[in-house]
Amino acid sequence: MALRCILNLASGGLTSVVVEWSTDYIATFEDRDPELVSVKHRDPGTGDWTLSRLREPLRDLHMVWRKMDERCTCAFVSSSGVSAGALKGLPNIEFDGVGAAERDRFLGVLSLPDPPLPRRSEMTTMGISAMSGALTLLGRDEQYAAECYSVLLRRIERAAVEEPVDPVERIARLTRSLRDRRWPDQEAQTLRIDDLRELVLATEATAARRTPSPIRSAVVVRDRGDREVEVGGSRFRLVGEPEEQEAPDGSYRLLRSSARYVTAPSREVRVTRLEILAETRKVAELRQEAKLHDTVAGLPRVLIRAETPHSFAFVTASPPGEPLPSAYGRPPCPRIALDMLVRALPQVARTLEGLHASGRAHRALRPEALIASRDRLWLRDAGLAATPAVAGEGPAEYRAPEQDRPILTPPGPASDVYQLAAIVYHLATGEPPGGDPPPPGLLRPELAPELEEPLLRALADEMDQRPALGEFVQALGATLRRGGTVRC
Repeated sequence: MALRCILNLASGGLTSVVVEWSTDYIATFEDRDPELVSVKHRDPGTGDWTLSRLREPLRDLHMVWRKMDERCTCAFVSSSGVSAGALKGLPNIEFDGVGAAERDRFLGVLSLPDPPLPRRSEMTTMGISAMSGALTLLGRDEQYAAECYSVLLRRIERAAVEEPVDPVERIARLTRSLRDRRWPDQEAQTLRIDDLRELVLATEATAARRTPSPIRSAVVVRDRGDREVEVGGSRFRLVGEPEEQEAPDGSYRLLRSSARYVTAPSREVRVTRLEILAETRKVAELRQEAKLHDTVAGLPRVLIRAETPHSFAFVTASPPGEPLPSAYGRPPCPRIALDMLVRALPQVARTLEGLHASGRAHRALRPEALIASRDRLWLRDAGLAATPAVAGEGPAEYRAPEQDRPILTPPGPASDVYQLAAIVYHLATGEPPGGDPPPPGLLRPELAPELEEPLLRALADEMDQRPALGEFVQALGATLRRGGTVRC
């Protein structure tokens, strides 16, 4: 539980954990149903989980999931993995009195250990390492990670007391709370991420006052060879090839790179650097882009911002997870991945609606700009929201028609609806929509017919014919309640 909380201190959608409540803990989120988590440690040498051994803990999770009217997701985590044979046989696992349709719905919201938790003997080392990365992302000194980890662990231990009531009554009370859209009334056993973050920051600040920090370099932006860059005194090692843009008039050079802190290589960030070669308005656009990251809920936070007369740079936290192409594989996606995508779309929609409320739109949505982690989905950046529209902007396979003619029809929120629909269409059918896309079922007959109408409406040429973003996402989500995005 400490590892889960630490990974959400700087970024992530977890809002709180309720300790020892029906399962080992419940993870709660602001924008989606809670997650029931069952933790089962195994001693070294006992091997992976077999199907017969999995049946009992999964049966218990299924019981609570059913009692909660299927309004939650479930996770089974362990220090051991699941054997290949168990994974193969899982779709046919049997629970007493449970039909195949209900079993399939349960398996659709179930996560299994991948990768497994560290062994008990490795927990402290892993926890301190994770805390070091979190402190770095929070702009604090990682040398106090061990002390911060210890304080956090003690806080969790104080809450980890099994409530002395009957398990069935615990489930019933939880169900009533969720039906009323309230979290369980268990203040002493509820740990809020915001409170844990304040605890960690206060601990680091106290420790830092006892130990004066070394004076940091005054360097603002500096290239340190081909694979390393320094921003605001922090050093980053670049990952992969940067996205590079040069001004047509030669006034600037813009580079966007994935990177890792040199001092905490497990913590990923995104570095945006502008080299100013002549007077340009690009600096004002990037200042506005950084401001959007700071003000729009759901966008990665700005960790470092630095400016000189000849450069401007900012560093944002990378959301946990992988870009859609890495997480889901090449399209068309299998049912479980497509269901996860549709289930996670409301989170991205809320972030986009935050941009729309500010009078802007992303306009550069593509699979690589969406970061997936389990059934969570994040925007990697603000896209073109701070940039004036130009003809031919945005990724070609997902470009809305008005982005080819922005002078006649300026792009806006409806352009994001089109691009999001184009991504779903591509991942569902295996083909990008292009002009006048055929019904999805013609390209992949096993797709749920309920997908057709919302996708084709959202891909309409005219902006005013497309549904609102919330309406589109809600219509796609309805397919999950009717049996999933793919029907066998």
